[in-house]
Amino acid sequence: GRPFLETVTVAVSLAVAAIPEGLPICVTVTLALGVLRMARHQAIVKKLPAVETLGSTTVICSDKTGTLTQNEMTARSVYTLAFPSISFGLTGVGYDVSGVGVGTRKKNGGFLFRSASTERLEDDESDGRRVQRVTESSMEFKAISALFATASICNNASINNNHNNNNNNKHNNANNDNGEKSTMAMGQPTEIALLVGSAKASVPDPRPIYHRLQEIPFSSDRKRMEVRARPVGGAHTCAAFALAARRLPPSGDSNYPISPDGSLYFVKGMPESILGECRTHTAADGSAVPLTEVGKARALSQTRRMAACGLRVLAVAYGPSLE
Repeated sequence: GRPFLETVTVAVSLAVAAIPEGLPICVTVTLALGVLRMARHQAIVKKLPAVETLGSTTVICSDKTGTLTQNEMTARSVYTLAFPSISFGLTGVGYDVSGVGVGTRKKNGGFLFRSASTERLEDDESDGRRVQRVTESSMEFKAISALFATASICNNASINNNHNNNNNNKHNNANNDNGEKSTMAMGQPTEIALLVGSAKASVPDPRPIYHRLQEIPFSSDRKRMEVRARPVGGAHTCAAFALAARRLPPSGDSNYPISPDGSLYFVKGMPESILGECRTHTAADGSAVPLTEVGKARALSQTRRMAACGLRVLAVAYGPSLE
């Protein structure tokens, strides 16, 4: 036989000779033609090899928010253990809150309503017998206000209503030249949606009268965000918050968390992560009642039901301590 080195040399030579010199040029031209064809269909491809991959793709999984839509989210359904058999919903779409509370058919506004059952999660404005609007005089408002106030305080987004006839706001003028109010939103879509939901529920943003003492940002490990805040004037905006700040520990429980300075922690994040560390939940009158295993199971069941409807589910909580 031939020496090993000579055999390897012959093998490499044959392998190189099998590839035509013009093959790279032909591949480049073919991929370039594919890029041009994609461009005619309003699709921009930055890298040539991506055309080959896209040509053999049968299924594309994409996050629709911001990719296929306007990068806007909308709060659609609300649940609280204070009323375990009732499902709450929010009408309207988008971030425009200029029409909030004006009529029941205004698409750029919205309001909070209660449905007949937790089985009904979708918005049903056409059936007036099932949809009942929740107002500040409703018995559910104390629990709902605690929920949305927590979501607003544990939030870094902002929304502002601006008149379009203001020359200093050219962006809003480009969207609407009728002199009407428009909404300018800044922040993460999820947090903006919570602020818009609070406005629809007639819960004012409490952050201007709260002093933020600490913030623990959201992380993929902890799956929640915490904010510690204290009211500037000493009085909480929500009855449930005032009761939580003044809550005394049960006799014999030295580890029960208390708030010596009136500050509270406000948390939002993954329901499983938050429910696992909660001792109580908000009752209809804003007071705190023990959170039982039955209550946790009921909340998690509603969470799964919402997720099955294609909703992104978040839980909120508040208290004098994170422990």
